[in-house]
Amino acid sequence: MKNKCGKIALYLFLLAGAYNLWTLRPVKVLYAYSDFGSTVFLVVDHLPWTDKDKIRWYLTHREEFKRKYPLLDQDWSTYLMIDIGNGFTNAKDYHDGPYEDLYCFPTIKDDADCIVKDYLLTVDEYPDRNTRFGVTVIDGELEYQLTPEKQIERVFYP
Repeated sequence: MKNKCGKIALYLFLLAGAYNLWTLRPVKVLYAYSDFGSTVFLVVDHLPWTDKDKIRWYLTHREEFKRKYPLLDQDWSTYLMIDIGNGFTNAKDYHDGPYEDLYCFPTIKDDADCIVKDYLLTVDEYPDRNTRFGVTVIDGELEYQLTPEKQIERVFYP
């Protein structure tokens, strides 16, 4: 019995380690679209596991995104990280939910130009306020902000 429990514990440990290594692999931005107004859509293969690591990943790449996908200088801008999920799809062939679940990119010249709106991270950049981060969870969204001291803190609403 003792040997069997040890094997199960070892198996679970190895499984957890493999999963952790899988989620720590570099994030790939598979497609990006800027409306040159106030929003940039970044389709990614995955994001880091924890909320703070997702936010740190964005902050590490923030200047690169601003350089590659310029937006008009205005009051605020939004960066949306979308999960690739099952990949791009044709809106006519989509039967897994309402059409409103899709975002179709006007720059893709192919029938499969839409993706399911599965936002992993939403970033709202403001010139005169703290940057806000929305992290999607099973039952809604958790919100964080970047303080003037560059600390990440959770935002609670009454």
